[in-house]
Amino acid sequence: KTFKAMTPVVVALRNEALKPHHWEQIETAIRCDIDRGDNFTLGYLLELKVQDFKEEIETISTAATQENVLEEMLSKVENAWKTLEFSVNMYKEQKDVFILGGVDDVMAVLEETQVLVQTILGSRFVGPMQKRVDEWEKKLRLFSDTLDEWLNVQRAWMYLESIFKAADIQRQLPNEYKDFDKINKMWLDLMRKTNADPSALKQATAPKLLDNLAKANATLDRIQKNLEDYLETKRNAFPRFFFLSNDELLEILAEARNPQAV
Repeated sequence: KTFKAMTPVVVALRNEALKPHHWEQIETAIRCDIDRGDNFTLGYLLELKVQDFKEEIETISTAATQENVLEEMLSKVENAWKTLEFSVNMYKEQKDVFILGGVDDVMAVLEETQVLVQTILGSRFVGPMQKRVDEWEKKLRLFSDTLDEWLNVQRAWMYLESIFKAADIQRQLPNEYKDFDKINKMWLDLMRKTNADPSALKQATAPKLLDNLAKANATLDRIQKNLEDYLETKRNAFPRFFFLSNDELLEILAEARNPQAV
């Protein structure tokens, strides 16, 4: 009967999830230091009358179990990103020019791990790993913001790259071409680095990358607006151009010196 009363405490103390900081909490609860050396046995613990502190010890043991569950969830987050890589494709078979391929797999992992991190943060047992989880939350938020900007730059770059290849457009929009050329160099460098090391988390959380991409997007937006204004002046000068799409009109303007092609 005496041992039956002790059983819940024995089960709680046998919990494999108990870590050094939990044993420190148990020491505080029983107001006694525990020697966790060679004589660290169940009999030794019962001599310390740990059964008198049943509720406190069970609470600590339950917390240890819950913390262990959270640790496993956090390990799942860390392992998911260890081997995740961007898909990098060659652009129009141009040597040393690359773009990001499909990012569906990356987005799926991002969403899944963000949910796990938010679940961990929402637990009242997060305490001992709060710092690590906060770092992961910041990292994943930075990754998400950076990837959005990255894909926007890629879309705009792919549209403008072929336009500014035309010498006539370069001459007629010199300032815009100059701005685009700077972004073009930054983009080519970024994609070469990503092709050499496609580790998704490492590349998309690189220092200052988010700022650089955000500035590039602002510049590309301005270039596209100026391009629209430029096309508007051509349409006003020759109304038949109103029947053409921007792409068709740009194609004609790029061949301005070749009437046969026009």
